[in-house]
Amino acid sequence: MTLPRPTSVRSGLCVNQRNGRGIQEWPDGSKYEGEFVNGLKQGAGVFTWPNGEFYEGSFYKDYRHGCGTYSWPDGGQFTGKFYLNRKEGYGLNCVTRCFLCGLHHADERFGPGVTTYLDGRQDVGLWYRHWLLRLPTCVGEGFTLRDFPEYMVFAQASPTQSRRVNSMAPPWDCGPPLQQDEWFVLPPGIESYSTDSDHLPTPQSRRQELDLLFFGRGDIHMPSFSDDPPLQQQMEAHIHTHRSAAQQGLFC
Repeated sequence: MTLPRPTSVRSGLCVNQRNGRGIQEWPDGSKYEGEFVNGLKQGAGVFTWPNGEFYEGSFYKDYRHGCGTYSWPDGGQFTGKFYLNRKEGYGLNCVTRCFLCGLHHADERFGPGVTTYLDGRQDVGLWYRHWLLRLPTCVGEGFTLRDFPEYMVFAQASPTQSRRVNSMAPPWDCGPPLQQDEWFVLPPGIESYSTDSDHLPTPQSRRQELDLLFFGRGDIHMPSFSDDPPLQQQMEAHIHTHRSAAQQGLFC
């Protein structure tokens, strides 16, 4: 959900440049309680909407960005990571009749995942939104990537060869190549006027800044493909991008 315009702030600090913990309220009943940096929600906080939905977790320049939990009034809950307000990477979604654990991209399921039902049944495989595209395959013995040439592109891709896959790029990363004059593309302080990630450009330094907060590193690269790779290659590239989270046990 988008954030409405504020009507009042209670922090004991200057409203335009408030820093530290505070409370921000809106006329429709929305409320934020948490940390601020230069007047923007940044750090740990809780945002509550008037319909009972709320998000608790990491904020960055007014965006939900990083680890957090989004909850609904009916008891549903998503716990995982967010990239500019959207579910991204591995996460667990608890809904009324099942548990959905797996990889996400731009708010949708995209990659390996497990759906566990209340009676113990499970659907396991590769997911695209709400469709199960492929079931897992059992391998009876050890193997390496060299046994599967179609996957070697991920092991061999180097930063100089790699570029972001157009079809995999989130909505805020579409369009022509990033311009060189980054100050002109995204002037400092623009977040004070707009936090619409669907329309604001994303210069390279901004992308590295966001990736550093999300992945813990700013040198994220995608394997090189043709201009319009098929869905399977897009998914493989996405899995590769989030491989470190899977290795750290962040996937159920």
